Amino acid sequence: MKKQKNCEKRYVFVFDTSTITVLQELGRVDLIDSIRRQCNVKIIIPQAVKNEFLRSGSQVGIQSNDIAEIPTEVDVHAIDVPQSLGEGERHAIAIAYAISKSSSESIALVVTDDLRARRTCKKIGVKVLGTLGLIEFAKRYGVITKEEALNLT
Repeated sequence: MKKQKNCEKRYVFVFDTSTITVLQELGRVDLIDSIRRQCNVKIIIPQAVKNEFLRSGSQVGIQSNDIAEIPTEVDVHAIDVPQSLGEGERHAIAIAYAISKSSSESIALVVTDDLRARRTCKKIGVKVLGTLGLIEFAKRYGVITKEEALNLT
């Protein structure tokens, strides 16, 4: 039986392609929607990330109909994000940065497994989470059991 804990903070998870791809490979992309529903986490998948999936001939695979849509006006050049990162990573970082600077009520995190993107986030002060951190978050807040978490790692 899963123990349900309340998420005491308001989180915003901004995804890039890498973590979604790993969850698809694990057959657990549903974890994103479960976290959204059970922990009241706002999920943002930038259009640039959706475009990366479309170019590869696949879909994001998240069946939620209330994933936040972000306008394309987010200025990825306003912060020091290397152009060598993919478009999805740059947009995810820029969106999380903008949210973290404009809202004291929400904690914005970029969810990525890309090492260069993670280093960039740390360099500019944006919180970051990878697939393992996402699984740990889901376990901590009772979205999945310890056994389920161990089976995913």
